[in-house]
Amino acid sequence: MIRVSICDDDNEYRNAAECMLRQYMEDKDVQFEVDTFGVSSALVDAIESGVIYDIYLLDIYMPGITGMSIATELRNRDIKSPIIFLTSSTDHALEAFGVDATHYLLKPYNRDNFYIGMDKAMKSIISHKDDSIVIKVDNEYRNISISRIYYCEAEDKYQRIYLDNNERLLVRITGTDLYKMLSDFTCFYRCGRAHIINLNHISKITSNSAVFKDGIWLNLPHAVVPGLRSAFFEYFN
Repeated sequence: MIRVSICDDDNEYRNAAECMLRQYMEDKDVQFEVDTFGVSSALVDAIESGVIYDIYLLDIYMPGITGMSIATELRNRDIKSPIIFLTSSTDHALEAFGVDATHYLLKPYNRDNFYIGMDKAMKSIISHKDDSIVIKVDNEYRNISISRIYYCEAEDKYQRIYLDNNERLLVRITGTDLYKMLSDFTCFYRCGRAHIINLNHISKITSNSAVFKDGIWLNLPHAVVPGLRSAFFEYFN
């Protein structure tokens, strides 16, 4: 599902943007997961913790950390998600080009202009979406190709991601949030609460395990195997 963040310290305009976004969802028959932020530092904290949105709607003029600063930080982290600026002035239009902003919305919002901005953002997502995710590992962000992921396994508050070439990543993220990042790719199946499996790498499924093409065995509870088997056959058929 496409994740959208709206960051504006003005309650009226933040609510207006959210209402217009939900109307866009209804009119365009699309589904978004929408998070709103009334304080810019809260969005920065989310970014620092590894949360990445597909679309950012950012007010430029906010106390403390401005929307332009957030946009610059996103680009510095190589996060290419579309950015739509929300503003009462065109003074920063040239700066918006510098961070490759998708659109520039003047307050008060005009429905047609809002929809134009969202259409451009959606087109950008579709045309630039590659088979990879950006995830925070330790203190750096890594772009991980989907094809490299074999499976993910829960370890307390972390997820262990098993990649090809015997590489393993330990990431501080919930299984639910990680699956949200991967669910756009139909090859991933959440197998119970503990595992997320890339069906493309499975060679066979036994009564209590998944066997991957390079010979790796993943032991599984008997109860989750029927669901995995059904997902496997549905995916390849």
